[in-house]
Amino acid sequence: MSLHRYAPIRRRPVVSPPLRRGWRAVLALALASVSLLAACGGGGGSGATGDGGNVAAPGSGLPNQDGCTYRYSLTGSTALTGADPLLTAQWHLNNTGQTGGTAGEDLRATLAWNVTRGDGVRVAVVDDALETLHQDLLANVAAGASYNYRPLSIGNVYPLPCVAEDDHGTAVAGIIAARDNNGVGGAGIAPRAGLVGYNALATSFVADLNDALGRGLADNGVYNNSWGSPDNGVLHRADASFLAAIDNGIASGRGGRGAVYVFPAGNGGCYGTDSGTGACISETSGLDGYTNHRGVIVACSVDHRGRKPSYAEPGANLLVCGPSSNDNDSVGITTLALLGGYRNDFNGSSAATPMVSGVAALILAANPQLTWRDVRLILAQTARRNDSADAGWVTSAFGPAHNGKYGFGVADANAAVAAARTWTSVGGASSLKSCGPYSRTPNTALPDASGGSVAVRSDSVAVGADCAITRIEYVEIAFTASHAYAGDLRVRLVSPNGLVSELASERVCDGACGSFDDWRFGSVRHLGEPAAGTWTLQVSDAQAEDTGTWQAWGLRFWGR
Repeated sequence: MSLHRYAPIRRRPVVSPPLRRGWRAVLALALASVSLLAACGGGGGSGATGDGGNVAAPGSGLPNQDGCTYRYSLTGSTALTGADPLLTAQWHLNNTGQTGGTAGEDLRATLAWNVTRGDGVRVAVVDDALETLHQDLLANVAAGASYNYRPLSIGNVYPLPCVAEDDHGTAVAGIIAARDNNGVGGAGIAPRAGLVGYNALATSFVADLNDALGRGLADNGVYNNSWGSPDNGVLHRADASFLAAIDNGIASGRGGRGAVYVFPAGNGGCYGTDSGTGACISETSGLDGYTNHRGVIVACSVDHRGRKPSYAEPGANLLVCGPSSNDNDSVGITTLALLGGYRNDFNGSSAATPMVSGVAALILAANPQLTWRDVRLILAQTARRNDSADAGWVTSAFGPAHNGKYGFGVADANAAVAAARTWTSVGGASSLKSCGPYSRTPNTALPDASGGSVAVRSDSVAVGADCAITRIEYVEIAFTASHAYAGDLRVRLVSPNGLVSELASERVCDGACGSFDDWRFGSVRHLGEPAAGTWTLQVSDAQAEDTGTWQAWGLRFWGR
């Protein structure tokens, strides 16, 4: 449905919700499976992480469950060897221009393989299902470590697809850890990493989701989460139990070194269309509460030319980007499909997120002693600047250049692995310094935009030298405003050095767009800046019709 354009007098449009199922919110723009290669039998290897040489096949063997179309048999297979026939189609690993894109716009993953292919690191895929018996995953799946949340289970260590629509997690897993040199399919970014699947999105229970985020913390290095809140311009607050699960994971995971959590920025970069101009109606990634936590790596998307697709959300919380589909989905990602198959159409931020997870796995494989903070810093400092002509790149005197569209750039596996090998750890959660909260209560009216003029209200807080953080790693911004239509508000944070974080922009959504009641934004844009100095929050009502009051705000800094 077309949306009404912004105008001095505006009717509230109804935004059609994006296509999604349950918690699987930030899926690709389209998820139809396209088989590139028929399942050709055989599994991959018999390594220590293997599942005993069993493969996926329709038939009987594992007990069925009510409502499931698929059934699986456990049949023996022979380890396969040989070149991966689809490797050349995986432009995200090595972009030679084979899809009409720009040569070199890729992850530099094949170069990193000269050092490591992910051996010794385990990645958890939290998603709708995982075909752990797929011929191209089998050798990497950790035996007995996956978990099935479906009621009437087909076995608690088999989070297998139930119907054809349960294809998302398997595609994600293929990007991360499809086995290399097994004569079938392609390869994952970390093709020798261990793999587990948690199908917590098969239910609608927050408790299952949070359990998955904390399951296997002693052994899982990376948790991939290609899901999030609906992309409709509405504020979606993360459940408190989610925040607690992430806090626990970064504090206690991997023997205190912390688990690495990767989430997508979202597909709301063009969730609606202005009926007058045809322009996209966009939201920023900071409107999803699941992406505003210091322990979450937020992954953005670029296409095969290294440019932002229209669906990709901008934001101050973007760390690095991963390759994904272009605007018209004519060029997607080649990965796994169900029942041992393959596809070339995987897309959206769901595809970009496992790209970053795969690089994170390579980093940990290169240096297992690194903490979750180390991984974040390495990704940021080694990222490759893409789309260099874009005007959004802002260079800071204290850290790498950041772009609201691209974070610190596209993840560079080769540079990241090289840095990881000699990296001096900054420590884990226990050594992370915190300052704040620094709280303010301006209680100021927010006047409507009038005659094309937008009145900006500003309030500042002075952070003294008693805050010992000289290099910021994360800024949390608390914001409270009462407004009849929260989509009218534009919110910006300005550092003492003049660096601006765009936290929220005006947008059109269904209803009142939610409430900025102690809403928590997050920003990585100030990486490396000192906390001391005067910080300013700028708030404006950028659209006519409704008014409100900016009541309170505050800052908390995290760093070293």
